[in-house]
Amino acid sequence: MTSAAPPTESAPLVPGAPAPLPAPPSAPPGRVPRGLAALRHRNFRYYWFGQIVSLVGTWMQQVSQPWLVLLLGGSAIQLGIVLALQYLPALFFAPLGGVLADRFDKRRVLMATQSVALLQAVTLTVLAATGLVQIWHLMLLSLTLGIVNAADMPVRQSFAAELVPRPDLMNAIALNSTSFNGARVLGPAVAGITLAIYGPAVNFGINAVSYLAVLLALWRMDPAAITRPPRPEHWASVRSSLAEGIRYALHTPTVLWPLVLLGGMSVFAMNFQTLLPLFARYTLRLNADGYGLLFAAMGAGSLIGSLFLAFSARRRLLLRLILGGAAGFVAFEVALGLSRTPLAVYPIIGALGLVSMLMVNSINVMVQNNVPDALRGRVMSLYVTVFAGSAPIGGFLAATVAQLWGAPAGFLLGAAVASLVVILVAWQLLVLGKAWTDTAAPTVAAG
Repeated sequence: MTSAAPPTESAPLVPGAPAPLPAPPSAPPGRVPRGLAALRHRNFRYYWFGQIVSLVGTWMQQVSQPWLVLLLGGSAIQLGIVLALQYLPALFFAPLGGVLADRFDKRRVLMATQSVALLQAVTLTVLAATGLVQIWHLMLLSLTLGIVNAADMPVRQSFAAELVPRPDLMNAIALNSTSFNGARVLGPAVAGITLAIYGPAVNFGINAVSYLAVLLALWRMDPAAITRPPRPEHWASVRSSLAEGIRYALHTPTVLWPLVLLGGMSVFAMNFQTLLPLFARYTLRLNADGYGLLFAAMGAGSLIGSLFLAFSARRRLLLRLILGGAAGFVAFEVALGLSRTPLAVYPIIGALGLVSMLMVNSINVMVQNNVPDALRGRVMSLYVTVFAGSAPIGGFLAATVAQLWGAPAGFLLGAAVASLVVILVAWQLLVLGKAWTDTAAPTVAAG
């Protein structure tokens, strides 16, 4: 490839940026459908199937823990604190996780973080099964998991790029999302039933066992087939490394403005883990099984969105998917806040899952396609920071609004503020877009 080549899937996306690493050899295409292209690569197959099993357990715990807070007599504010502590460390430590991702073997880091998460789930299982669990235990264990995730999430976000060649990266991200959302359908649906029959301890135990699947997948990978950036002779200081990633994001509009949109939506509109348990229990008067089905319906919509991205999406559509998904999300959240019957809520929840996945995954792809490999971990740590790290702020705001005026008000107020963020980002990317696409990095949307 010469410097005169036009921007392509494998060309540098920023003038002066390092060229992408040579892609690992691909398996012959054979008759693998386009939407499953990333599964041609052995390491990605192991990782993908291990993630499916593990994520089912993760969603069973994610659904059960807020319900347990309410069963223990917790208030909306206490529920918000428990959920906030799970994501608060990402706000401060995810950028350090990005430095970790760029400096160390991602596979080994993931094996360590997943092992600690397994121990956290075992502890939660024992406390719940023995009846000793208290709300302060849930707060402490949520904080522990949050610290683990602050290191784990930036590594996972950038790991797929080492398992597949760049032409298959968009498909790998979409398939990862498909596994996440397939688990998001199955996990809550099963969790709602087991929660109603056996209580939350069983779901926590299933999550603990499910971590073994992803650990086995990581262990069975071929390290020689993993593509890693070249290691410099001397690493810059952690502070300099962090500053380099932040500068890159600030000076690359196709990274900056999608992240602004993601952060704004996460803070103000995407607070379902806080609001849905309250909405289900006090507005819709649902039991545990109905509550689990709410998350399953959202997961079903998200799964459809993921499959669309895997089989149909093109780079030239990313900007439309980002802005259209964000606008649709705001509209459906307003509809959710005005609904009062389960019959109306389930399809709205499904639609919210679909448009949110179109938006979030398209942002992920746009950011990853506009970052050089040497900076991938640090830039993706900013993605994690604005997405997961903003959850404590959003969760606390949503819990406060719900405590004062109810969960429906939380949906409506969040949608109103998020709509302003959508307008700002659309103005920057559409109205002002041509001014910087002529001088800055070639954008994914420009294709």
